[in-house]
Amino acid sequence: MNNEASEFRNKITSCDITKAISRRHKNDLFFTEVKDGATVTRSHHSRIDALAITRSWTNYCITGYEVKVSRSDFLRDKKWRAYLPMCNQLYWAAPPGIIHPDETPENCGLVQLTPKGGLRTIKKAPYRRIEPPVEMYKYLLFSYAATNRRATGRSEELDVIKRAEKYKEYLDGRRELKRIGRELRGKIGEEIREIRRKAESADYYSGELDSTREKIIKIYAALGMPYYEYESALKVIAEIERLKQNGGA
Repeated sequence: MNNEASEFRNKITSCDITKAISRRHKNDLFFTEVKDGATVTRSHHSRIDALAITRSWTNYCITGYEVKVSRSDFLRDKKWRAYLPMCNQLYWAAPPGIIHPDETPENCGLVQLTPKGGLRTIKKAPYRRIEPPVEMYKYLLFSYAATNRRATGRSEELDVIKRAEKYKEYLDGRRELKRIGRELRGKIGEEIREIRRKAESADYYSGELDSTREKIIKIYAALGMPYYEYESALKVIAEIERLKQNGGA
């Protein structure tokens, strides 16, 4: 995998994948963190990451998704079989390169997040007939319908996803501002160093000019001529030539 693909994979979060699944099932009932029963009835429950139910009597289907953003998490997962009675189709959802399609069981499928935020089906999950998951339906009924909210996930989960998205945008903005700040500091530093160099050069040549001017004034004075007259400069040159021809006498 090239660096660009690796960088894309490393930036993906479970929230990114969950939002992509939600968009894929925008016309279905969509839920997150779904349990297979009410907590008060037993101490342990299977909880699947995402679940979509078609709004159709004739093409009814429950599709479950287990989200994985690291290979180690996928390899450690031993609870996926408990999700089979909860859905007609079960998918692993992951970034590219995390799960190979040959590693998924025959009764599961695989989808991957694309750079554009969509989902690509790598392996289609087979449709399985299951007994109606009544206890799961009860959980969904009392967890969502009772709160009089749109069935798109736990009410608090929706808020978490929205907040996470805003925080991610905020952090991305901060990182971009820091990058721009570093570039500006570098350019401003170069300009400051160049200005200092030119200023030092100007000071040097200004000092040299003053020193040369003083020497010229002394030469004029030694020859008894005012240095501020233009004609005197010609006279100074003529006098110097005369002295050279006469051997300095």
